[in-house]
Amino acid sequence: MFSKILVATDGSQYSDKAIDVAIGLAKVFNSSLYIIHVVEEDKVAMATSTMPIMVSIIDDMVKVGNEILSKAKAKAAGMGVNAETILARGNAADKILENAEKLNVDLIVVGSRGLRGLARFLLGSVSEKVARHSNKPVLIVK
Repeated sequence: MFSKILVATDGSQYSDKAIDVAIGLAKVFNSSLYIIHVVEEDKVAMATSTMPIMVSIIDDMVKVGNEILSKAKAKAAGMGVNAETILARGNAADKILENAEKLNVDLIVVGSRGLRGLARFLLGSVSEKVARHSNKPVLIVK
């Protein structure tokens, strides 16, 4: 049913749950598993106008992203699932959707952030944007 699964992670508790679900599904369906982490550089650019500081922060974000991916890949391997990792840069929802298309996955798994009230109305969430714009099935894990 699901031969290729893409799961997004940002290192949060919600994405950790999404990884657990994606690994479980990959194991049941003997699926290829892809784990993506997106470094959102534009948020750093909005927060600081000093180039050396911005470069340093982005370098740190890439390092943390690689650590998050390594941990997720090790977790999958520990459960008998081979996973490939992807570190992307840009808007999280856009990069998740782009990679889902590029890899031709059958399912996208994302964690819910649990935004409420005005913040949800104004900002939305990555999971909502992915679900709204994807032509692939999307599983949002709470």
